Parts: sequence; structure tokens; C-alpha cells
Amino acid sequence: MSIRKLLTVALALVFCLATSAFAAQNFKVAVGDPEDSEQGVAARAFKKYVEEKSNGEVEVSLFYSGQLGDESEAFKNVQKGSLPFAVGGIANLVPFEKRLGILNLPYLFDTLDEVVVGTNGPAAELLQSYALKAGFRVLCWTYTDFRYISNSKHPIKTINDMKDLKFRVPQSPVLIAAYKAFGGSPTPISWAETFTALQQGVVDGQCYGYIGFKAMKFNEANQKYISEVHYTYQLQPLVMSERVYRKLSPELQKLFVEGGIYAQEEVLKYQKEEAQAAKEALIAAGVVVDQLEDEAVWKEAALEKVWPEVAKDVGGKDAINAYLKAMGKQPWEPK
Repeated sequence: MSIRKLLTVALALVFCLATSAFAAQNFKVAVGDPEDSEQGVAARAFKKYVEEKSNGEVEVSLFYSGQLGDESEAFKNVQKGSLPFAVGGIANLVPFEKRLGILNLPYLFDTLDEVVVGTNGPAAELLQSYALKAGFRVLCWTYTDFRYISNSKHPIKTINDMKDLKFRVPQSPVLIAAYKAFGGSPTPISWAETFTALQQGVVDGQCYGYIGFKAMKFNEANQKYISEVHYTYQLQPLVMSERVYRKLSPELQKLFVEGGIYAQEEVLKYQKEEAQAAKEALIAAGVVVDQLEDEAVWKEAALEKVWPEVAKDVGGKDAINAYLKAMGKQPWEPK
């Protein structure tokens, strides 16, 4: 090959490298829930943004329904840096940083608007500081509705209807204390084993939003009754390994952060549009939906019994009030 041709090839290679900010790479994302869940919506939106903005040079591979291990295992691998991304329930992230357990406090949020405030701006920055100390970078908060309580035995309309019912809960001191305060019997079971536990009658019930309930087909696991109990809003972060993040180019870091912002906007829009449709589909399939007649009693039990009991498990009163302040809410004063 002549010197001129060699020079032409070399210049072309330099041009290609100079015009692309990304090297061809593939990143795995572990998704705890099925594809047709809010987690699936967030993951697909993230994938779409990253691949489109990188002109396909950066690929994102999604693995649904615990294909890469259950949510706890996936988060552990993200922390170690052996897995770049994972989406899962906040309760499964709490063992790595207890202050994130503030988000599980019963009746912390009264409305979706409050949830949005609590996952953006100063409140999100505070949560991010906690996550980073544990080796995680939160890219997106997946909105999956209030965790409505379902069971196989009978309708729940008052707090007294919780008596003698066994409920699957995550390994969360806060949720365990909440169910005890409400009169139920909490049983920690991994998310991957929940459907089977319900199907076999190991537990009577569980809690999840309408879209997730439908995606998991819990109505096929003896869950006949749902009660709209607004005791906790299920947030499911898409997290990135901070170890992986620090090794990336500034361009890639920016791409992933912006992809997370896009995914969070998309899943919020999806939740607002589709939750009611999922509810109607479940009712049409024979699930009975009830409203509480005494929700003020549930909230009183949460604030007077659960919060004082579990405050130490989520960083203490100061940590709780730092988050409330970041949300623009009044501080909590135990009675």
C-alpha cells in the first residue's frame, strides 16, 4: 500500500475516533419484575435513550424477572461492580444503606404529588448522597403506585380485618413493624418466591400496585381481594454501580445520567396513564377492590407506633427530619 493510501486510512481512523464520544460497549441491566411492569417501562426507556443518543454504539441488554438473580443479589453485584445496572424495590436496597429505609415509613407520603417532590430536587439529592456512600448511583426512581394490600381470604375494609392474616413482606424492619401495628402477621419472603408462597398458601396476602399486581398475575395466585391502603408508596430505583461509573468517560457518565432522567419522566407518565386501566382489568377478571372505612386509624397507628419503633433502623429522628425538611414538610416530633 502506498504512503498516500496509508495516510488516508490513518486519517479516516482518527476522524472516526474523534467524531465518536463512545466506544462500542454492552451494559447489562437486571430487572426484578416482568417486562410489562413499571420496572420494564423504566428499563426500556433507559435503553431507548442510551442507544439512540449513542447512535447504537452503546448497547443496553435487559434481563427481566430475576434472570440475573433476585433483586437483593442483583443489588449486591451492582455494589461490587460485577453488574453495572439493576432495578428493584427500595426495601431490597435498604440493607446496604439503612437511611434509604426512610422511604418505607408508613404514611410518609399522602399523594403521588408528594412522592414526586420526594424523588426530585433537594430530597433526591439527599437520597443520592446516602446511595453513593453505599456504592450505588440512583439514575431513576421508578413510580409503582401505593402498595395496596391483597389477600385470599376476605375483604379488608377496617384495620380489624387484618387480624389472623399472614402477609408476605420484604426483609424490612419498617414494613414488618407496620404490619404488626395494623394487626396482621408479616412473613419475610424473597420477591422471587412470592408467587409460589401465595399460590401454596404459605401466606395469605401481599402488597403491590395495580400494574405490578397484574404483571405478576397475582390474581392467579389466590389473590381475590385488594384494599386501597395508602400506607406506603412503592419506589423502585434504577441504580448504577458507582465503581463502574467512575471508570467511564465523562461522555458516558453524562449519557447514563440523562438516560435515567428520561426514564423517570417516562415511567411517571406511564403510571398516571395505566394504573386505572390495570385496576379495571383486574376487576373484570374477578378481583374485588375495596376502600378503607377507617384509614385515619391506620395512619395514627403508623405515626404513633411504627415511626418511634423503627426510627433507629432508618438513621434516627435527625435523618427522618432531614428528609422531611428537604421535602418541605414539617419535622416529626415523637409523642
